[in-house]
Amino acid sequence: MTAPQHPLRYLARVTIQFDTPFIIGSAQDDLLYDSVFVTDANGLPALPGSSLAGILRHAWADAGYGNGNDIFGFQKKDQGHGSRLSVSWGCIHNQEDRPVEGLIVDRTILAKDPVLSESLVTTARDHVRINHKGTAAKSGKFDERSVSAGHRFTFELLLEGSEADADDWQRLLSLLRSDAIRVGGKTRRGYGQFSVVALKAAAFDLTTQEGFEAFAAHPLALAEPCQLSDVLGTKPQISSQSVVATLKLRPESFWMIGGGFDADVDMAPLTANRIVWSGNRGDVQYNRAILTGSAIKGAISHRLAFHYNRLSGAFAGQVKPEEYTGKENKAVASLFGSDKKGKDGQRGRVIISDLFIDNPGPQKIINHVSIDRFTGGARTLEGALFDEKPYYRGDELCLKIAVTDADGINDRAIRTAFAAALHDLADGRLALGAGAGRGNGYFKGNITWNEPGEAWLGGGSHS
Repeated sequence: MTAPQHPLRYLARVTIQFDTPFIIGSAQDDLLYDSVFVTDANGLPALPGSSLAGILRHAWADAGYGNGNDIFGFQKKDQGHGSRLSVSWGCIHNQEDRPVEGLIVDRTILAKDPVLSESLVTTARDHVRINHKGTAAKSGKFDERSVSAGHRFTFELLLEGSEADADDWQRLLSLLRSDAIRVGGKTRRGYGQFSVVALKAAAFDLTTQEGFEAFAAHPLALAEPCQLSDVLGTKPQISSQSVVATLKLRPESFWMIGGGFDADVDMAPLTANRIVWSGNRGDVQYNRAILTGSAIKGAISHRLAFHYNRLSGAFAGQVKPEEYTGKENKAVASLFGSDKKGKDGQRGRVIISDLFIDNPGPQKIINHVSIDRFTGGARTLEGALFDEKPYYRGDELCLKIAVTDADGINDRAIRTAFAAALHDLADGRLALGAGAGRGNGYFKGNITWNEPGEAWLGGGSHS
């Protein structure tokens, strides 16, 4: 009798908690929003197993472990085989920190649970891409619905293998805890950062009666307790580390990320809800101040283009601006990505996560009026008289900016320009958010680089 090729079953149950909002697009829109996230039959946000498997496969390749064909499967003409890794759908947790499975017939259950009901009524976030003229780029204005930060999801991984797969299994579990992995789309705009809050795993030998019975006894329902061993405390086996710049910044004066709503003023800071957990109970914090990754990314990418053009000798009046800004700029395309087709396309290397701020400072209503240059009175145009409600100073914030695949950037000028852009932010020469022309959004602080970052800036490889 031939021995089975894959006698072992490596099984893990994983619970993650999102540190930032996230979105897994459903490739659909609705009457109100341009992008809508994936939901289950109850209308609750869900993590598709295919998305989780794809994230792990990309992370596997990015970590230098190969193409992953042996584990994740492949198809090339008449050659190939199926995936040995199965990934379940991720189920959202309710207020009692239990995964929600199955169809909920009684809809009052959702209404009585603040965590689940909050996930059903998420608000949209507006986005706008600014061109070199300082105005909205063509098709650069859109909005999307995301799932609030703090929500927890549980899913399972199952790998069919043998004893030779033990190291690969540990690598898979380690990838889930890597600081470079994100879930969902728009991860380069601040979405998708998560932490693993529970990780249980075990290996079952199906050729033995004991192993088979233990595997068969594992509950199918994610909400049921399981007998897997807790391995969250084991040290991850991560083979590479991103270049990370840590900026500790303090607002100099007024600041705000626009896009919020306040009935008392025309312009208000963007706020977001988040779920907080105390033990095994979740609660909703409403309207928390947030510094979005997209706002930071936009400001830095524009300043990056300026410094790279300066270092490259591409000055205004000598070149066409549209050919040296945005995705046409080599530094911007290398670090922040390009949506060009074919080999010219590039995924962004810079990851900046949304940052919740517990004490953004007091708010003040500031009135503005546009003055008619001839009469000296208020202009009569619509929007000439308006008010805003920014924050004033507040606590120091700690912002981390990571560069993945940093060794893929060989142009020394790009590295220098990126560092210069960050120093402009920390030295109060680059504003974030709305009202920069009115003095809003300037910060001061300091920058520290991790060890790979210092080597990278010096022109060498950090690997």
